Amino acid sequence: MERKKLLLIVFLTMTVASACALPLRIQRTDDLIATAAEQTVQAMLTESAPTETPAPTETPVTTETPLPTTTPWPTSTSASASLPTATPRPCNRAVFISETVKDGTTFNAGDTFTKSWRLHNDGTCTWNPDYRLVFFSGDQMGGPNSVKLNKYVKPGEQVDLLVDLKVPSKAGTYTGYWRMQADDGSRFAQVYTTIKVAGPMFAVTSVKFNATPADYSGICPVEVVVKADITASTAGTVNYQWELNDGVDTTLFKQKSVPFDKQGTKTVQLKLELDADGTYKARLYVAQPNNQWFGTQQILIDCN
Repeated sequence: MERKKLLLIVFLTMTVASACALPLRIQRTDDLIATAAEQTVQAMLTESAPTETPAPTETPVTTETPLPTTTPWPTSTSASASLPTATPRPCNRAVFISETVKDGTTFNAGDTFTKSWRLHNDGTCTWNPDYRLVFFSGDQMGGPNSVKLNKYVKPGEQVDLLVDLKVPSKAGTYTGYWRMQADDGSRFAQVYTTIKVAGPMFAVTSVKFNATPADYSGICPVEVVVKADITASTAGTVNYQWELNDGVDTTLFKQKSVPFDKQGTKTVQLKLELDADGTYKARLYVAQPNNQWFGTQQILIDCN
């Protein structure tokens, strides 16, 4: 770089000296010399100047992903259009409040009790004295077919409905359903009661036989009466059926029943007219409640 500057100075000095020696020529060519000197200096400066690196081409800005289109809020409807239509209250409607004698209470067979339900008049009509509670279905338990209200019950008021009941004589679970009935006969509410009856399960515990005559020899035909003493554990109804076998054929007689109002023994009988020699055997089938055969009673017949 220093060497180039030195050559430039020498060149300029020589040029000036030449100009002094040849004034006429310089006057005519001074513009050419000045131009040449300027071009020479410019060339030297250009040569000495560092080559500039062109600016890099700008990378285009990446286009951003557009945001999703905003979903507009749904057009609101009027509040009155969205509210459900109010259901008008019926004339007759009852709401259960409470009861006496809790469902599932255990009683002894034959006991009596009073069941009551407290109802709220939730309708728009007044219940008059001709409104009543009527038995609908299930186990009536000795209760009446209906019980009159015998008072006025306005909308919003409450009333207690009572029925007197008797516990069945057979052990088990019993449920009775009752309904409110308006003075025009329409029914609009239902209540119920469920009780349990304690005590031994109803069953036939024994059957004892005897026959008159049990051993016969004489003129035939002869009438024979076979008796069975049935003992039951508690109140209930026994369904039974006689069977007779003569050694060849078996005869099954029609089923019959005998009621028991308490624990005890009752006698049933079978009348036979026998006209042939043989050994007969009678026995008893208890269909209800045991589903069991009892017996047998043997009968000997010798016809002369």
